[in-house]
Amino acid sequence: MTYPALRETTYLPDRTFPINVFYVTDIAVHWHEHAEWIYVRRGCARVQVDGTFQEMFAGDLVLVNSKQLHGAVAFDAETQLVAIVFNEALVRNSGLDSTDTHYFGPIFSKRLEWPNFLSEGDARTADIRQSVGVLVNEFAEQKPGFELLIKAELFRVFGLIYRYFPQQSNEAVRSVRHSDFTGLLEFLRENYHTEISVHEAAKRVNMSPNHFCRMFKRITGKTLVEYIHMLRISQAEQLLRETDLPITRIAHDLGFGNLSYFGRVFKAYKQVTPREFRNRLLG
Repeated sequence: MTYPALRETTYLPDRTFPINVFYVTDIAVHWHEHAEWIYVRRGCARVQVDGTFQEMFAGDLVLVNSKQLHGAVAFDAETQLVAIVFNEALVRNSGLDSTDTHYFGPIFSKRLEWPNFLSEGDARTADIRQSVGVLVNEFAEQKPGFELLIKAELFRVFGLIYRYFPQQSNEAVRSVRHSDFTGLLEFLRENYHTEISVHEAAKRVNMSPNHFCRMFKRITGKTLVEYIHMLRISQAEQLLRETDLPITRIAHDLGFGNLSYFGRVFKAYKQVTPREFRNRLLG
C-alpha cells in the first residue's frame, strides 16, 4: 500500500554518490524511494515503520527499506536522531556480480525482508552500530577517501545483517532473472553514447517492452533512461576533470542531442551545470 500524499523528495546532494545524513529530533511520517537508517544517538523516540510502532532508546537502530512508511516522535527535547538516507544505487552493481544477485537484489526488491528494529541490548547489533557510527563520522568530516570508506561500511552493515539475522522470504515477489540482463547491462556500459530504445533493449532479453521496463527497474533500481543518464554523467564528470575538451564536444560525444539538454541532465545529477563544475575544478 502506498500513500501518495506522504511521499517525500529527500535531498541527496550528489546523485552520483546518493547519500545524506540528517540530525533531527522528530521525523514526520513519510515514505520515499530511498533506504533510511535511523540511529538514536541520545534520548528516546516512538518510531513507526509501516504499521508497527516501537519505542527506541539511545543506541538503537531502525532500518527502513525504500517505500516503507516511517516516522518518529521524540519523548523529550534532548532526543537526537541521526537519519542516514541513501539510494540503493550506492551499493548495487546493477546485476553485474554475485553480490547484487545474492544480496542487494533480494533486499531492495523485497523478496527478502530485513529486520526493521535493532536493539542496543542485542549483542548481534554491536558491530552494526559501530559501522553506522564510522559512516556518520566519515560523512561529516569528508576527508580524502571518505566515499570509499562510507561504501565499505554500508557493505559491512549489509553483510552483518545477512550473517546475524535470518532473512525471511517474501513469496509475493517473483524471482528476478538477473542472468538474462547481464549481457544487456554490459552492452549499455559500452554503448551508452548511442540511442538505445526500450524496444531494442527489450528485444535483447526477449521480453515485451512493458515486462522489460518492470524487470529492468527491479534489477537496477532505475528506468532505462535513468540508467543511461547515470552512465553518461559519470563519463562526463571524468572528461570534465581530466580533459580540456569543450563542453559542447563532450555533450555530443556522450550522445546528448544538444547542449542545453546535457546541461539539464548534468545539473539534475550533480546540482551544478557542467561549466560550473569545471570552474570549481579550476579554482
